[in-house]
Amino acid sequence: MKIVNLALARCRPLASILISLALAGVTVIAAESNLSAAQLIQQASPNPGPAVSRSAIAFSLQTLDGKAVALETFRGKPLVLNSFASWCDPCRDEMPLINELASAATRDGYNVLGIAVEDTRAAITEFSKEAKLVFPIALDLNNTVKRAYRIFGPPATFFIDGQGMVRDIVLGPITRERAVEGLKKSGAMVQN
Repeated sequence: MKIVNLALARCRPLASILISLALAGVTVIAAESNLSAAQLIQQASPNPGPAVSRSAIAFSLQTLDGKAVALETFRGKPLVLNSFASWCDPCRDEMPLINELASAATRDGYNVLGIAVEDTRAAITEFSKEAKLVFPIALDLNNTVKRAYRIFGPPATFFIDGQGMVRDIVLGPITRERAVEGLKKSGAMVQN
């Protein structure tokens, strides 16, 4: 046992250095490729989540009002897929913008779907009323979408074109500028 502990003690500094070098390499590659480090890591993993220029991962959930909703439901029009939670302060902060996007969706030719992650039906129902949300909300009660889309924590927003391809990803809070950029990338006819 002493030999194993000694070997581990000698390997830890080397492992730490190798991990640091790998992360530095990911950051440099991400900077050169115009992707975030998180997006680059997602693309390189053995079971990758969604990535820009890849097909969005199919899902099937129920909305707050009990209707079935699936990725295929939105085929033919761009989709803004926003994951959020009622307890998440950045999610709460971005809801007026997501509501604004949803209000313009019909005019600009796209859809908005909220996916509640890490939350309960009761909390989301209350939050939806409080925030006066105007878009459909699907409940990811078993975290299937959260895992498939590699959402480590809300908020996260995916811009998917009418053919089901991911065109942009925003991990973390979204700004109006990034929303417009994502909508344009997904093929929505955004009016200023």
